[in-house]
Amino acid sequence: MNKNRENFIKYSNDLYFHHLLVENEKIRTLICQELVSDRKIISTKLKNAQQYGKSYYEKKLILDILAVDDIGDIYNIELQTYGLNEEILVRFELYNAELLRQQVKQGEDYTSAHIVRSLIISYGHILDNAPLYKCHFRMVDDEHHIVYPFNRAEITIIQLEYINQALDEMTSFNQLMYLFKNEKPYDKIEVDYRIKEAIQMHDKNISSDESYQEYLDRLDNEILLRSRDRKIEEANKQAEKANKKFEEASNEIDSLLSKAKENIIKYIKMQFHEDISNFISTLSKQQILDIQDRLFDYTSIKELKNSVKKHQ
Repeated sequence: MNKNRENFIKYSNDLYFHHLLVENEKIRTLICQELVSDRKIISTKLKNAQQYGKSYYEKKLILDILAVDDIGDIYNIELQTYGLNEEILVRFELYNAELLRQQVKQGEDYTSAHIVRSLIISYGHILDNAPLYKCHFRMVDDEHHIVYPFNRAEITIIQLEYINQALDEMTSFNQLMYLFKNEKPYDKIEVDYRIKEAIQMHDKNISSDESYQEYLDRLDNEILLRSRDRKIEEANKQAEKANKKFEEASNEIDSLLSKAKENIIKYIKMQFHEDISNFISTLSKQQILDIQDRLFDYTSIKELKNSVKKHQ
């Protein structure tokens, strides 16, 4: 098998990882759940999922996989196939900071920002001086062992090189990581149903050239559809704003017109001791405005009515 093709069909391949997270909410929830132990994730939704490129001979893949849970916390999920050098580690921090910044509009309370949790799955490249399967980082005071009280950004790095450390606690999440590392499921225990789904998705959409091409074509169509839907949504929002302004202006005119009718009726009743409410109710907006302009010139109700007939 061609070496490029062999690398492409690995479970740790970026395209498969992208496909898995985009298409399977249960897998997204499983991964996000690894980052929170104090509550249950009920649902996730995907933000900004994009894919570019149609060749496994060249790496032209851009991933922006963000999951948002039921209370608004954000999960950034990445598969890192390059070395965990200083530049990449700083990029993780900057990206988390940007996700925090995007949540808060000017003038809003900064404490309203939801927590951003990044899970970095590192394949074959390890952190210096950290020979651990799972490394969880947050702002702390090392000297006094105090966690920063208002921490809103956390980074967890899974180092697949040390997956053997998790063999005694082969949770569903660890089974998924084992699949990424070893290209096969952990068979010492019953394979979790979500891992079986992940394998089936790989077999169906990634393993064969034909399915791979069909999948890429579908992704292209989905990207075009999302772009179209965004444009339609934006146009609808603009139309809603315009309609709202029109309704507000129309309501304001109706209010002014109602006030004008009320003033005309009151004045005529006071000046000529007659109620012309029924007559006024039959007139158009323009006729009401014309009467209002000349209201103090009329010497009788008959003159007022004749003036209306004359300008019909």
